[in-house]
Amino acid sequence: MHVLLVEDDALLRMALTDTLDAEGILVSGLANAEDALILLGAGQIPDVLVTDIGLGHGLNGFDLADMARSRHPGVEVILISGSTPDARSRPLRAHERFLQKPFDTATLSAAIRAAGAGTPPG
Repeated sequence: MHVLLVEDDALLRMALTDTLDAEGILVSGLANAEDALILLGAGQIPDVLVTDIGLGHGLNGFDLADMARSRHPGVEVILISGSTPDARSRPLRAHERFLQKPFDTATLSAAIRAAGAGTPPG
């Protein structure tokens, strides 16, 4: 399974990448949505996109999720954030899950495996 992880916090991105790699999940880690869109445009389609909602300047995780799914409808998305998103302004869509930081890597790994298997969010 291949995961595209987009997280602007370099230490968290590296820690998650290392942990998921150790669990046999292939991870490509990037710092921003714009770089992720370049990969997606070049045909590198992950099974699961994991993206922080707040990515600093530029596009946010919601923007990236919408663009990724418009280009590649089969991509499952896990949105992560330190705060709970306002469901009234942007509710979760089909094939999207949300994990609130801090979470343990076992929780993220389980969510990735469930998403990759097509198991509906619970």
